[in-house]
Amino acid sequence: MIQQRICILTLGVGAGRLRASEAVQRALYYGNDSVEVKVVDALDSARPWFQRLYTNPHGWMLGNLGRLWQSVFGRGQRARPHSSAPAWFFRRGWREVLRQMKAYAPHLVIVTDMVTAEIAALGRRERWFHAPILAVQTGFETETPWVQDEIDAFCVASEAARAQLISCGVLPSRVLLCGIPVDPAFALPFDKDEVKQALGLDLRRPVILAMGRGTGPMPLDRVVSSLELCNAPMQVLAVAGHDRVLHGRLELLRGRLAMDLRLFGWTENMPELMAVSDLLIVKAGGLTAAEALSAGLPMVLTRPLSGPEEGHVRYLSQKGVALYAETLNDIPRLASRLLSSPDELRELQRRSREWSRPDAAYAVAQVATALLEKATYIDLLTKPPQRSGESAYLM
Repeated sequence: MIQQRICILTLGVGAGRLRASEAVQRALYYGNDSVEVKVVDALDSARPWFQRLYTNPHGWMLGNLGRLWQSVFGRGQRARPHSSAPAWFFRRGWREVLRQMKAYAPHLVIVTDMVTAEIAALGRRERWFHAPILAVQTGFETETPWVQDEIDAFCVASEAARAQLISCGVLPSRVLLCGIPVDPAFALPFDKDEVKQALGLDLRRPVILAMGRGTGPMPLDRVVSSLELCNAPMQVLAVAGHDRVLHGRLELLRGRLAMDLRLFGWTENMPELMAVSDLLIVKAGGLTAAEALSAGLPMVLTRPLSGPEEGHVRYLSQKGVALYAETLNDIPRLASRLLSSPDELRELQRRSREWSRPDAAYAVAQVATALLEKATYIDLLTKPPQRSGESAYLM
């Protein structure tokens, strides 16, 4: 049997897009031995000067110059540009990525990041490859550079993102409401007490899961410190990811704070950590929020970075699945309120599951399969679900 090659092109700035890409990869392989799926992190093949130029100023601006980034982002959105940088800049910085795609000769390209959408569009426009392109968004709102003539179909996470794309000129038939692709394990019915025992946690005391960066408006170590002001005994699970400096700062807090604090670096056990938690304190990243929705885990959202995360805060707050902490002092106040109000906490859990789409990766895989079969997308899918809570399967 001839295998059809699928390239999932992502950008490894942060782990969210990579996790979404891997969820789609697993869904494509499920029950299908006729495809070969390759996940490519574009940054791994970018020229070193381009990596530094692209990632370092972006991170520095986000972490230290929020107002400047807000100005740049806001001006760009108002001007409605369809590119985040000139074509020559992409052509020179991502040339090795384009060469790899030409050598791989994919039958389908899936992009999970705005920048990789631009790379793929440039690649097809300049004939580095000829495959259809499927754009899979990992946020609840969209940005105008996603809109490229070469993209055949879009899988989006919300009605708002769909409306934004349509307002930018994308045909409604090419925008499908699928949800953000997450590992289905987040929706599994774990035995909470059993997992707590495995982690050495007290069965009687509530558990707060805290995630975040070491920079930005509310660094994770300051968020964790603020929880000492809560008026109830609790257990705090703090996840620092790959940030060793942040992990070191959190380690210094142990023994100083009057709480049971457990530290985690990068871990594959996030479904279990969410399953045992009563509350998640996190910045408004799209992928993590989608995982929490699948787990039915209520959220307290910390002050976002200027840009797309502000839209995520609005979306999640409006859906009634999260509370917003504008200041550090709001965090212990909101956490105490929820942990002492079982009815409010249960209502947040119910709404989280109602708005979740744990099978989104499989919905994306169905769109991808349709594109492989038809080469271009022309109304070959049935009408997508109109309400969250309906199955995301499209056929």
